[in-house]
Amino acid sequence: MGTPVILEKYPYIYLRTIVMKKALLAKSDYDKILKMTPGQIGKYLEDFEYKKEVDELAMEYKGIELIERTLQLNLGNKFDKLLKIAPHDLRLLITVYLKRYDIYNIKTIMRAKFSGMQAEETKKHLSPVSVADSSYFDKLNTQKTVEEVFNSLEFLEEKDTRNALEHFKNNNSLVLIENVLDKYYFNFVFSQLRYLTMEGRLYKRFLLNEIDIFNIKLLLRLKAEKVPEQEIKDLVFSLGTIKRETIDKMLKSDVDGIIKEMENTDFKEIAEKYAKETGKISFTDLEIDLDKFLLQQSKKLIRQHPMSVDVILGYMFLKDIEVKNLTRIIKARQLGMEDEFIEKIVVV
Repeated sequence: MGTPVILEKYPYIYLRTIVMKKALLAKSDYDKILKMTPGQIGKYLEDFEYKKEVDELAMEYKGIELIERTLQLNLGNKFDKLLKIAPHDLRLLITVYLKRYDIYNIKTIMRAKFSGMQAEETKKHLSPVSVADSSYFDKLNTQKTVEEVFNSLEFLEEKDTRNALEHFKNNNSLVLIENVLDKYYFNFVFSQLRYLTMEGRLYKRFLLNEIDIFNIKLLLRLKAEKVPEQEIKDLVFSLGTIKRETIDKMLKSDVDGIIKEMENTDFKEIAEKYAKETGKISFTDLEIDLDKFLLQQSKKLIRQHPMSVDVILGYMFLKDIEVKNLTRIIKARQLGMEDEFIEKIVVV
């Protein structure tokens, strides 16, 4: 990778990103959307920046499937546009972010093999956003089993795949296999952080906080399931902003103890909110609050360093959240969920 990137050298992409950021849905838009049926939401989105994708897909898809595919295609189109207008150095940093979608698609294919889903149906659930070419995922999708897919991943180390496959065979669980993929992604991200300038330090913190949140969610989930400490220790990722001694204390604690230890991290305010809810913590609410923390961090990326790589990567996360929010609303409406629940799961 080349020299560190500052956007003052590339004012065009900075201006284009600001324009794209202004097209994101505002809180007032969500207030309206939360009162709508899926059909009304689809119509509403046509009046924003989703019309091109709706027109492109309307002949092939209808109803909720049309909306979901529109959202994914629009996400892919926006990120493709950034890649096309970005200079070489900046394109490489954008690719670091996009790599997560490769991991998402690989996980989706393995989950499909695990559940017995047919390849043609699996293809409908893959994200059009990726670093790898779509033919790569098509090839993985032709594999018959989880083991065959996992063994096809040449970027993984043999010792990691061997242990994960052994765990899968003994426990009929994808937990360790998916953990290996997550660790590969975070190692890849971490290896690229040194190429960010001082102006990109907020993005570094953002990425490290993503690792923290991955660890906290993992710890809470597995502690609640009474998974032994040593098994959890093998799954926790060692990077991030949380000190090793704090992670070690979390490993030895129950759910309430983990919340208490969170007070010594960047997530102190969230911890204090849930500290009073001993024994009755809603993991859904807590995970949404952690996601909201990242949302606020991404807004800082744009606001505090508008002439750095932060503004590009901040926009990408905000756009990602918008698509996830709209997908959550659509699916919750389809399942007949209460308005109060739907409002809770939207990250704004």
